[in-house]
Amino acid sequence: MTTPMNRREAVRTTAVALGGVLLTSNGFLVACSRERPAAAKSTGVLSVDDQALIEEIADTLLPTTAASPGAKAAGAGAAVNLLLTDCWEPEKQQRVVDGLKQFRTTCNAKTGAAFETLPAARREALLREIDAEAQKAGETHYFNLVRDLALQAYFSSEIGMTKARRWILVPGKWVGCTPLKPGQPAWA
Repeated sequence: MTTPMNRREAVRTTAVALGGVLLTSNGFLVACSRERPAAAKSTGVLSVDDQALIEEIADTLLPTTAASPGAKAAGAGAAVNLLLTDCWEPEKQQRVVDGLKQFRTTCNAKTGAAFETLPAARREALLREIDAEAQKAGETHYFNLVRDLALQAYFSSEIGMTKARRWILVPGKWVGCTPLKPGQPAWA
């Protein structure tokens, strides 16, 4: 036998259920919002200026070509900041931040201008000089980390995976050793 529910219990049960639905739906709506708060743009290990600089460096290392868009088009700056913040040890994070300060100083000393204002050929030459220094210094040099971050950010982006490399969502049979034709991109 069921007992009849009195009006107060019915109102209370309905209010609790309705309140739960409202709280839950508000949480879903806020979580699914496409707009990000203004503070989210500068969160992470890198400042807004550092993120912009590392994106310029990445775009110089991985420029736009006829075959694929460059690192800037792939949003490498934000991806680098995310990777650095969420995936790298604090010691390496600090090396990158300090390295970007050193990079600015080196750039101003060698060129007399900010990296962003240099023409593409001068940017490339400067990065080649710094890369040569990094190769001599070994793993302790900041530029090795910056280069690795740029490559990771670019080749894990949609543009890097689908435009710069050959990519098939669901490949056919597995063939372990397939020769590449000259100029053919590597497989993702």
